[in-house]
Amino acid sequence: MALEDKFAQHDKIVVDKYVNPTADYEMKTYDYVVRPSANPTTGAIKITLPRVAEAKGRFYSILARDADGTNTITVQDQDDSELWSDITLNGPGDQVLLYSDGIHWWTVVSVLTYSGTTAAPTSEAA
Repeated sequence: MALEDKFAQHDKIVVDKYVNPTADYEMKTYDYVVRPSANPTTGAIKITLPRVAEAKGRFYSILARDADGTNTITVQDQDDSELWSDITLNGPGDQVLLYSDGIHWWTVVSVLTYSGTTAAPTSEAA
């Protein structure tokens, strides 16, 4: 099935637009809003983006509800995006808005509130 066909079928699924993970989580293409928490109980967690080709044309909002220098939230791709660098959120309120063009994950907006937070290289910002 071509990507265009998958996109056409998207409106026929029951969409779970919001998730609130407290452990490693692999996003589905319809997880548009993710609000992870990493704390001493959960430890550091990883949020894995959907496949870049399957997410073509979509935006994804990720906001750290709870995180710190030890209990970080790492946003990673599935090693399928051109020139991707993982994003580390290490403070409550750290956030990123990502867009897939089908080949590359673009960092549209990132608000990183604490020192030591690492984001994708500035050349990726739209």
